[in-house]
Parts: sequence; structure tokens; C-alpha cells
Amino acid sequence: MADETLPTEPVAKERKSLHVTTIVAKVTEVVLAVFIIGLVVDPLNSYHQRMYNRPRSKLDDVALIYTTVAGYLLINLLFIIGHALGDKIPKRMIIMFSVVGAIMHLISASVMVHSWRKAVGSYFDVQNNNIYSSKMYNDMMISASVFTFINAAVYAAEVFVTVKYS
Repeated sequence: MADETLPTEPVAKERKSLHVTTIVAKVTEVVLAVFIIGLVVDPLNSYHQRMYNRPRSKLDDVALIYTTVAGYLLINLLFIIGHALGDKIPKRMIIMFSVVGAIMHLISASVMVHSWRKAVGSYFDVQNNNIYSSKMYNDMMISASVFTFINAAVYAAEVFVTVKYS
């Protein structure tokens, strides 16, 4: 009853715009993560098929890529759902998840580029027939790594905006 007579404090424009910026960044990160997963599934599955003595990507690399991208996809979806339900995301939590997300996405993108370079640079001469890895899968892998680098940049920009303007 006593609280009803107190005037409510207006939200500063700076804080309100930060909140909108954070949600826009989270939606962008989710969209990029969906693109990354869509692009990286087939190349990673095809690199594991044993064809003669073709080098394969390690399961550790695949696990790191999937864990990073899918894990942060789920985390960001939970942040967006929480925002839709009216929850406030603490500033420290945004910064912590975004810093770790930027680092993990940089590492995952680097692993993707390494796997791509291994696949592109390797061919074998089998009875006068050269066996190359699929150009389509190689293009999908390098495209996924570019999107992962972009996603890391979005995480870093989110950290910068959160620290500077709040």
C-alpha cells in the first residue's frame, strides 16, 4: 500500500537502449548460430568417412565446434525467452557469457579453418586417379568458419557496448 504512493523512477534512455542493443545482439547471435550449424553438419560428417587413407578431422575438433555453437545457441535462446517473460539479465552475466562466447567462437572458427586446410591440401594418387575432398563440403566448411568469426565479433561488440554504455 505504501509503495503505491511513491513515484516510479524513469528509466534512463541510455539503459533502455542498452537493453534493446543486447536483445538485438542476442537475436543476431542466434541467427548466425543456426546458419553455422546448418553449414557445418555435412562437412564434418563427410570428413569422418574413411576413404582410402584420407585424413579425417579429429572427434575433439568436432565436439568443440558443436559444443560451442549449439551451447551458445541454447544460452542465447534462454536469454531471449527470459527477456520475453520480463526477466532482467544482469550486466555481469551478459559480459561473462559474451566474453567466453567470443573466445570460444574464435577457437571454433580457427579449428574449422584448420580442418578446411587439411581437407583442401590433401589429395592422394590412387592408380592415376586423384581423390579430392568435395568442393561443396569445403566451401560449406569455410563459410561456416566465416560466420563463426562474425559471431565472435558480434559477441565482442556486445561486450564493448555493455561495458561502455552501462
